[in-house]
Amino acid sequence: RAFWEGFCLARIKLFTLNVWSGFRYRGLIRLEEYEPPEIREQRFEGLCAVLQEEQPDIVFLNEANPLFAYGGRLANRLGYVPLGHMGVAGVRAGRLGFPLNLREGDLILARPALAPAYQGRVHLGGKGWCGNVFSCHFDNLTQAVLARCTLLGGAPLYACVTHWVAGPAVTPENVKKLPELAREWGFPAKQAAQAEEKLRALERCKLEEARRLCDWLEKNVPAGAPLIVAGDFNAEAAWPELMHLAKRGFTRLVPQGNGFATWDPAHNTNLQAYYAQEARQKQKSLYHQLDAADELFARDIDHFYVRNLQPGSVSDCRVCATTPWRGRSISDHFALTATVEL
Repeated sequence: RAFWEGFCLARIKLFTLNVWSGFRYRGLIRLEEYEPPEIREQRFEGLCAVLQEEQPDIVFLNEANPLFAYGGRLANRLGYVPLGHMGVAGVRAGRLGFPLNLREGDLILARPALAPAYQGRVHLGGKGWCGNVFSCHFDNLTQAVLARCTLLGGAPLYACVTHWVAGPAVTPENVKKLPELAREWGFPAKQAAQAEEKLRALERCKLEEARRLCDWLEKNVPAGAPLIVAGDFNAEAAWPELMHLAKRGFTRLVPQGNGFATWDPAHNTNLQAYYAQEARQKQKSLYHQLDAADELFARDIDHFYVRNLQPGSVSDCRVCATTPWRGRSISDHFALTATVEL
């Protein structure tokens, strides 16, 4: 640790956002989309405006689609170096494949002065394979992507972006809701037990994501080197999967309260327009009915987790990008930013 402390302090501003693909994730030839292309382009312009205002040094993005074109546009507009890996792409060889419009992944963008270098990617969950050129999967896949930055004097800073599977938590309240929702929406009573088992299977899956991520980072990041892990964890800090990160030596950067959560149906126009409507419709199963209802609760599910940062080195951690751009939120999430000294 003393070795790393010998270098000069560097102030690094961080920014993380799930930019939202805008997909319903239904369809074989093309995935259904919530919005027309011109609205998605409007949201992209809004993201550029936010990044120009915030001026982060390292940006972590989820659900960029199409991945490399999306990252390239941001890099050219704003002066970053883009590093990423495809996360979900269906059945594909190069630009050919199905669904036609699915080439989604996770990105790290860093200032050129940080000399960012791609270090690797790890598969965290889901059945199948997704590479940057070839992919074959029918399941949702999750991953993490790692980059190495270099600070003044040569000290390393490791940055990891990740995106985990989404679903309701296993809580007594959610288990109790299942029979009530079955009666309300006309599902067979036996689906309550099936939905509860799916909840518990999802919890096991998310715990496995946490274990795989921590194991992989321990092998690929030098002991004592500062490390930042950011992205859409689809989990609150007190849930078991994120408690596992805390047990493995990670510290969460806690945003200062400003009245917003990163998943915020009370303020996010996309959640109000699309997700609230779906919660009022009958879903294909009782589990999906609970999932739709659960998405109407505000939660902090996007995070920064850090290791080997000194106490008191963090400032200005807050939820941002909360103001609609030309009348629309730029994603279904709000962004998170923080400044760290290294």
